[in-house]
Amino acid sequence: MSIKMVRVDDRLIHGQIVAAWVKSLNLERVWIIDDGTANDNFLKNVMRMVAPSNTELVISAESEIEQLASQYDKDDCRTLVLVKYPYVAQKLFESDIEFRNLDIGGIGANASRKKVYKNISMTDQEIQCCREMKENGVNVYIQVTPDDKQIPFNY
Repeated sequence: MSIKMVRVDDRLIHGQIVAAWVKSLNLERVWIIDDGTANDNFLKNVMRMVAPSNTELVISAESEIEQLASQYDKDDCRTLVLVKYPYVAQKLFESDIEFRNLDIGGIGANASRKKVYKNISMTDQEIQCCREMKENGVNVYIQVTPDDKQIPFNY
C-alpha cells in the first residue's frame, strides 16, 4: 500500500505540504485530484513550480480516480493524495483503496461555510460527507501540520 495520506486542503500544494508533510512522511509522489486544476494549464504549471523537486507530481481529474487509485494503492511509491473537497476524497475511498484515513487539513471560509476548527470551515454538505465516510469505516480527523495532534472529526 503506497498511499500514506489522503488530505483535504483547498490550497493543494503550499508551504506546509512542501516543508512539513512531504518530509515527515518521506513521500515520493504527490497526487492532486481536482478537475479545476487538471483542466487549467496555468494552475498545473503553478503546482509544478511549487511541488518538491524530488517528488513525482500527478494532477488528475476525478474521472481518473478508479484507474489511478488501483495502480497507486498497489505500487511502492509513497504517495500523498490532495483534494480540495471532501466529496472527492469520498469518491477515492469508494474506489476501494486500502488506506482508510482522511486528514482535514485546510478548508477556507466563504459565505456558505461555517467554522469547524481554526482555519477549517465547511458547508453542511461537506460535514455530512465526512460523517458518511466515518460511518463507512474511514478515520476522519483534523491535523493541520505533522506536529499537531490528530483531532477526531466529530461535527
